[in-house]
Amino acid sequence: MSNDIERELAKILARDNELRDAEASEKGKQEAAAAAAVIEWESRVEKVLLPAIEPLAATLKGAGWACDIERTPQGFKVAAFRGNMVVYGSRERPNLSFELQKGKDLVALHEATPSGVRFDSKSLGVSVEPDVVKKRIVEFVSKLALK
Repeated sequence: MSNDIERELAKILARDNELRDAEASEKGKQEAAAAAAVIEWESRVEKVLLPAIEPLAATLKGAGWACDIERTPQGFKVAAFRGNMVVYGSRERPNLSFELQKGKDLVALHEATPSGVRFDSKSLGVSVEPDVVKKRIVEFVSKLALK
């Protein structure tokens, strides 16, 4: 091969290595951010969010509703119902879950009610404030309560 061809090939290979290194570095940063999000979310659920929603559960129970707060592997679920309410097409009780999305720093909301099941399109960040969670739970109960 001529020198020009060898230089061109060397430039291509050097650029390829740079891009691969940058890609690996970015992937490492994303994995570290996702791992940090898991730690932050789990701590926040246990120390901040679950204690903050306990009074809502007590209020619902005091008003004759059943209300259970359950830890899930990725977050928590609030089941709230009165009487024989079940989720549409299921025997499951109405519930609202807040779960960390795998590999991301976003919390997905999944709502199951007598009228249907849906994922909320508005994801929350892992540092979501308790008032936002409580407001969302109140909105959920509002859908279940007789108007």
